Amino acid sequence: MLCQDTIAAIATPLGTAGVGIIRVSGPKAHEIARRIFKPTAKNCPWESHFLYHGDIVSADGKTILDEVLLSCMRQPHSFTGEDVIEINSHGSPLIMQTILTQLVELGCRLAKPGEFSQRAFLNNRFDLSQAEALAAIVSAKSPRAYAIGLAQLKGDLSLEVENLRNLLIDALALLEIAIDFSEDVSVGETPEFPPQIDSADERVRLLLSSCQTAKMFTEGINVVITGKPNVGKSSLLNALTGKKKAIVTDIPGTTRDLITDTINIRGFPLNLVDTAGIRKPQNAIEKEGIDLVWENLAKADVVIIILDVSKPLTNEDKKIIDKNKEGNILIAINKIDLPPSWEIKKIERLIPRGKKILKISAKFGMGLEELKDTIVDVVSDGMEKNTGEVMISNLRHKLALENVQKKIQAAKNSISGGMSPEFAAFELREALDHLDEITGKKINDEVLDKIFSSFCIGK
Repeated sequence: MLCQDTIAAIATPLGTAGVGIIRVSGPKAHEIARRIFKPTAKNCPWESHFLYHGDIVSADGKTILDEVLLSCMRQPHSFTGEDVIEINSHGSPLIMQTILTQLVELGCRLAKPGEFSQRAFLNNRFDLSQAEALAAIVSAKSPRAYAIGLAQLKGDLSLEVENLRNLLIDALALLEIAIDFSEDVSVGETPEFPPQIDSADERVRLLLSSCQTAKMFTEGINVVITGKPNVGKSSLLNALTGKKKAIVTDIPGTTRDLITDTINIRGFPLNLVDTAGIRKPQNAIEKEGIDLVWENLAKADVVIIILDVSKPLTNEDKKIIDKNKEGNILIAINKIDLPPSWEIKKIERLIPRGKKILKISAKFGMGLEELKDTIVDVVSDGMEKNTGEVMISNLRHKLALENVQKKIQAAKNSISGGMSPEFAAFELREALDHLDEITGKKINDEVLDKIFSSFCIGK
């Protein structure tokens, strides 16, 4: 399915760099290349998958714009399945934009976000789940997130989906046979249960069980740091990130807004959020900041409640603990470098058994490595361990698999309930449709456009 127009875009991030890449794809790609590129070699063969040295010139051929390397890929053996050229220019935004403008003058259209990948999908270079893996790799926050995306790009998820399709098709074939010979089944006799349905059900359950773990690797663990004013929340954020992200003073209420940063621990991105100190607000601005704290606490994967051991516990400390004690909380007893004014036993009586209590000094870095490891342990202990190799990190895939699971269960219920095989067959056909949404075998254009519009331009 080759498109009629030729598109162009800058494929590397804008900014000063040694090299920048401009990508062109479509039926006129090589014709345009011959007009804008003057190779150093006198008899340039213009062979596919070779790199050529030369100059990029203006559309009228009179002005040299840059010295470049140009590669040409003949369809169908290119990323998009179309004729493609890539211009490796110097990485000046001015130079790249000038070249792009000349390409438009020669007949190219500026590419929309994700349009190169969309063309690759439409030309059967890969399926939809593999196309989405490209975006996942580009946006990966951790090595493990990258590995998940790369496995999906290599076809691991596609293969698993195909295996599931085969199981459901085999089960459907057995049900169709039962339908054809339904007259031979005695009244009240339960139709035979195809074993492939249980196998498919187990495979879907295993895939869905990986979602929470994959989400932690790809999106990160949301960690909210809370406590009353001046207990060391901002100091802890600065210590964990190694940067002065938050202002630290002795004045209560210094932090009014949310301050965020991301660090990486054991392959997990930790999305850290420093919040306003919780107390009776002194003004409208502080009240707004405290309201934001409660909103973020409700969405947190882990809540670090900081207590100042050098000062007496207050009702505000106890209120913060009480309102969060049912979630994944860590009690971080800060300022252990100072003489304590209370004993840890007081806190143990306020929290459920099993909740972690750690001693730290944000100022001097004491106990921070244990705190980082404990954050990951608190989250990972609650995960269902996935024994499969394929992991589901994409929400669209998760929703499709949940629908597959519902349809499989409906088919099982209809068979065990003694209903005619036609009902189970209908449910399995619906399950196949939902499964095909993952790879794009069955998907409407509106959803397709929405998926690729989230990609970066040039990809």
